Amino acid sequence: MRKHTKPESERFKGTSKWCQYVLVRGLLTLLLQRLPIRFAYKFGQSIGWLCWKLLKKRREVVSNNLRVANIWIQKCRITDEAPDGWEHLPDLHNQVREVFLRSGANLFSGFCFNTMSPARMAEHIDVEGLEHLEGALSEGRGALFLLAHMGPWEALSQFSTLAKDYGIEAQFGAIYRPLNNAYLDRWIKQVREARGMSLYSRRDGFHRSVEFLKSGGVLGVLADQKMHQGVAVEFFGEVCKTSPLPGLFQRRSGVPMIALSLQTLGIAKWRIRLTSVDLLPIENDRSRESEARITNRELEKVFSVSPLDVFWFHNRFR
Repeated sequence: MRKHTKPESERFKGTSKWCQYVLVRGLLTLLLQRLPIRFAYKFGQSIGWLCWKLLKKRREVVSNNLRVANIWIQKCRITDEAPDGWEHLPDLHNQVREVFLRSGANLFSGFCFNTMSPARMAEHIDVEGLEHLEGALSEGRGALFLLAHMGPWEALSQFSTLAKDYGIEAQFGAIYRPLNNAYLDRWIKQVREARGMSLYSRRDGFHRSVEFLKSGGVLGVLADQKMHQGVAVEFFGEVCKTSPLPGLFQRRSGVPMIALSLQTLGIAKWRIRLTSVDLLPIENDRSRESEARITNRELEKVFSVSPLDVFWFHNRFR
């Protein structure tokens, strides 16, 4: 791996980075955040369709990922363990096309939530399973949200606003990966934190996030990233590198783990569903491997709620 002679604070600045920042901020604030959300959804579908037509290599990545997942679901059906979300899916070709369309729709419409009032957000997002979060908070503890790149995940930065609408008061936070552009990273972080979301990165250190959980905070961790390093365990029947972070955070903090899925119900209409993660199977074996297996099993369930809402664009099984 090539070593950099400059610190991150200098590598991610400069004229080209500033121009990128101005372009992206202008696009988001002057266009996407001001569009009616139904229009943004349909516009995103059109962009997704165009990408499906033009991006052959990315289309192959999505197809390969879905092929692995489809083989897994066929094996589950043999043992009568197949989750419901895969029952009425189209053939593989149309699955790939729909993933592109939904990803474009979810991405473009997700930015609209940054400027929405709580009442407007409630018109577009239903929340199920909040009793799992309420149960954790009633014990005076925080909770760990197990997240995936699924649906309009930008809306999750507004989860504290949604929770208040359901009468839940808590401090929400998330682990995020800083962007390779210091100007854009600072602005995006300000936007996401504007409604009470606390963001933590590897630059902040592991212990700050653990203390946040121990103090009663609710911390979201994206667990489905493609990993170059990690724990090698099965995911959809294939051995692949898996992030150890969810298991490490839960073990150090002792808080309940809650899996979260995002499902498209219609045009500009989604459902967030929360489910408790059963940690009893690894109570006597808190190795990184056993924790990673639990994480991947829960992600399989999360993906199965709405497989075509998953961001399948990374070669997860290579």
